[in-house]
Amino acid sequence: MFPQKAKALRCFLSGVLFVILAGCASSDIVLRPNYQSEGKVAGKSGVVMLAGKVEDNLAGSRVQWVLGEVRESGGKIKGNVVSEVSPSVLVRNSLQQELLRAGYTVPVSEQLPQNADRGLVLDKIMVKQDELYSLVKSESDCQISFSVEVWKKGEKVNTLSFEARSSDFTVRDREKLHTEVMQKALSSAFSRAMPALIEALDK
Repeated sequence: MFPQKAKALRCFLSGVLFVILAGCASSDIVLRPNYQSEGKVAGKSGVVMLAGKVEDNLAGSRVQWVLGEVRESGGKIKGNVVSEVSPSVLVRNSLQQELLRAGYTVPVSEQLPQNADRGLVLDKIMVKQDELYSLVKSESDCQISFSVEVWKKGEKVNTLSFEARSSDFTVRDREKLHTEVMQKALSSAFSRAMPALIEALDK
């Protein structure tokens, strides 16, 4: 075999081995969620208390929250989709951002004060994100659901539930894919939630 052909063959085999090993090495995918509000609706301003128990990281801890699984195309579990932000904190902070963009002042607490004129209490928060991984592409699927109690002058007037789902695929940059799919799922959920919440708060 000619030296040039032998060298080319070695480079080709090395490339194939690298792709295989890269696929085998794939395990957890770590997300750093940072929701960006689109601010499409406006309320009548004023104070709206936002409450709900959250699972937050202790200062200095490295706790990561498991959102779902990373599976091979054959079904074998290779790792987890994990987040540096808990689902409850993610949804609460995202809703606060939406309310601020809608024109409200939004203090946050774990419990709604008894004297709150208007308040929202988050509950039943679920954020699930899975990946189907192969040597060819990565597929991401994100499901989000939550309920919101609407309180006015110390009385609960309604409970509203919302959910959304988004999915997509890419051949590169897995972390970016998951971040974008989560953003789309959250945007979809809040595009339904905000008009309903504003109507309930301001009527």
